Amino acid sequence: MAGPKRNFQIFDPLDFLAEVTQHIPEKGDHQIRYYGWYSNKNRGQRAKAQPAVAVAEPQESGAKPLAPGGKQARKRWAALIKQVYEADPLACPKCGSEMRIIAFIERRQTEVVEKILRHCGLWEEAPARDPPPVPEPAVG
Repeated sequence: MAGPKRNFQIFDPLDFLAEVTQHIPEKGDHQIRYYGWYSNKNRGQRAKAQPAVAVAEPQESGAKPLAPGGKQARKRWAALIKQVYEADPLACPKCGSEMRIIAFIERRQTEVVEKILRHCGLWEEAPARDPPPVPEPAVG
């Protein structure tokens, strides 16, 4: 067995920094490398070998596909969340019926946010602040 037979080493401060900085990778270096089953080449070959799965069109106009794949899941955020978390984000937690998106509220729409929170009884007025203290005149 080569090397010291201890589990510690004492360094001078500059020597310690020199040893530690050897382990910092250069900017742009790959941090993770995949080999074997997880390599990009193997994953690509497995994807090509699998037959393409065709998504059947729903029979009724109101029916939705059960599990959209790949690109189709990216088109609809709700379907993607349903695939990942196995829960429907558009199902009402109280009654289970389907919810609809009626509006998107952006950060700069403060009046709309205040109106909604007031309606729900969740709006709290910020308490009034005291005026800043007046500095005492210097005695000279």
